[in-house]
Amino acid sequence: MRAITAILLFSALASIACANRGMVAPTDGGAGSVGTAGRGGAGGTAGRGGSGGAARGGTGGGPTGVGGTGGQTSGAAGNCSVAATDGGSGAGTCGTMFNFESGVQGAVINAGSLAFTNLKPSGTFTFCGSGALAATALFSGTAGATIKGEVLINLPGAPVDLTNKTITVHVASDPGCSSDLYLSMVVNTQVGPIYFSPSVQVRPLTNMWQTGTATVTAVAGSTSALALSLQFISATNYTGTIYIDEIDIR
Repeated sequence: MRAITAILLFSALASIACANRGMVAPTDGGAGSVGTAGRGGAGGTAGRGGSGGAARGGTGGGPTGVGGTGGQTSGAAGNCSVAATDGGSGAGTCGTMFNFESGVQGAVINAGSLAFTNLKPSGTFTFCGSGALAATALFSGTAGATIKGEVLINLPGAPVDLTNKTITVHVASDPGCSSDLYLSMVVNTQVGPIYFSPSVQVRPLTNMWQTGTATVTAVAGSTSALALSLQFISATNYTGTIYIDEIDIR
C-alpha cells in the first residue's frame, strides 16, 4: 500500500510540474492606444460683404451774396383744378408800402426775362384789400431767359438806405400745381445786386398765399438801393398767373 501511495503521489507532483512548464503566466496588457479625436471640418470662409454704394454729392449752387438773412417758405402742393382763394383781409386794412390798391405802383417787368408777357393790377385774387399784381406767365424750355420772369419793384425816392431793413412779400400762383415754380428775391443797388445768404426763396409757389422775408445788413450797396428784384423761376413750362401783393419794408 505504501508503495502504491508513493507512486500516486509522485504522479500527481509530476503532473503539476508539467502544467507549470507548459503554461505562461498572463501578463497585464498595455493600455490600448487612445483614439485620436476626429478632425473637425474646415470652417467656411466668411461671406464677402457687399460694397457700399457711392452717393454722388449734389452740385454746389451759384455764388451767394452776403446781404443779410432770408426767410424761406416751403408751400404745400397746389391743386390744379381749384382756383386760387383770397387771403381774406378786407379793404382799408392794408397798410404796407406796396399794397397795389391803386395800380402797379411803379412795378415793371424786366426786359431781360421773357417768361412774363403781361403785368397788371388785378382784383381777382388778393392777399389783402381789392388789389394785387398779376403777372401772366408763359415759361418754356429748360434754360435761358424763357425760364425766368422778373418783376422790378422800383423804390420811391431811390436810391434809398435799406440797411437793417426787413422786406416782406406775399406771393401765390394760379394754377398752383407746378413742382418747381419758385420766387427768389434780390435787391438792386447803385453798385450791383445784393444777394442773400441763405437765399430768400418761396418754393414751390402754390395757390395758397405764402410769405417771403429778408433783412438787409450793412454791405456794399445797402445804402443805395434802387429796386426789389422778384425773380420767378420754372424749367417745366409753367403757364398761368403769378400774383404779388402786400410788399413792405420796415
